[in-house]
Amino acid sequence: MDLRDLLPFLQEQPAFVQQIVSDVFPFVVALALVLVLRVVLTAIVLRPLRALAGRSASDIDDRLLEASVSPVRLAVVGFSIILVTFVFAFDAEVKSIALTLGRAMLISALFFGIVRWFEVVSLRPATFARITGWTIPERLLPFLNTLVKYLIIAFGAIFVLQELNFDVAALIASLGVVGIGISLASQDTVSNMFGFAAIVSDNPFKVGDFIRTPTMSGIVESVGVRSTRVRQLDQALLTVPNNLLTNAVVLNWSRMEKRRLDVTLTFTYSTTVDQMRQALAEIRELLQNTDDIDPESVIVHFIDFDSSSLNVRVIAQVLLTDWREFTARKEAVFLDIMGIVERLGIDFAFPSQSVYIESAPQTLEQQMAAINARSDDEPAEAQGSSEQ
Repeated sequence: MDLRDLLPFLQEQPAFVQQIVSDVFPFVVALALVLVLRVVLTAIVLRPLRALAGRSASDIDDRLLEASVSPVRLAVVGFSIILVTFVFAFDAEVKSIALTLGRAMLISALFFGIVRWFEVVSLRPATFARITGWTIPERLLPFLNTLVKYLIIAFGAIFVLQELNFDVAALIASLGVVGIGISLASQDTVSNMFGFAAIVSDNPFKVGDFIRTPTMSGIVESVGVRSTRVRQLDQALLTVPNNLLTNAVVLNWSRMEKRRLDVTLTFTYSTTVDQMRQALAEIRELLQNTDDIDPESVIVHFIDFDSSSLNVRVIAQVLLTDWREFTARKEAVFLDIMGIVERLGIDFAFPSQSVYIESAPQTLEQQMAAINARSDDEPAEAQGSSEQ
């Protein structure tokens, strides 16, 4: 379409004016048309959708519609640019650039809309389990949502760059080399992030658990992307990198279902057989009838003749995980056992030693001297008796 045919008065102007108007006017009109189409098409697309969303009782469609406003406007601009190139007679180079830009904007609008919709919907345990059949921990959701979001953006960028005639393969290879350098410089950070994912997915502990490793012990206060904070028994706050926790043996005391009571009673050797049998029977009955003790786990046996005591092994599983409750129950059981032992007249033994001293044998000279001494005394004793 020749602009001079549309504007006859332009033919009366000088040649350079005609050339400037011919070059500039289409771009100005095209820009105005793009703006008008943006407003009109956006209204045409969004107004019916808003009316439908207003009739719904749920707010999810309203949120999805509001998230779609910016992507729709971007798509309308791309579509308008493509439409304008067919209305005006631009040269081949300008038309190619406009078409490429318009398609790139449409692709960008598509992935932009996916990201915005994902921000509204995001990953939820119930929805994820219903779709995939897998159950994911609640604490892993922020990490997974961020990961999926950036993956969508990365795929969108690849498609847009490919549409703009960039060598995507070479760009990815260059980014790979740069990524290697970055990963080498930040390998500890990356390993800590993967450690966080491992901690959240394996769930060896949670906030509030009391854990112990070969190097520390305490209560978990927070689990971050890079590190985990543990409050030690002396109330010092310890920050542990996540990769160290994933590679360490972690003992979680808070996951115990019951605690073990294991004690050895030591009785003196003056304990009689009847006393021992009675003590074993009463202690066994006591534990089997005590609340919070598994009766099937009770073991009470006379196990050893020690050097200074008769040893009785007492084992039972206490169905209490809280340390204070366990120690209180343990105290009550020990007091009852002491009462049984005291009532039966049995004494508790303690480590002791008995020393036996024997007189040394006399030598021959000592024996002869003793005989002579007795013979010297015998005449005096006989004389005294004769006088009497």
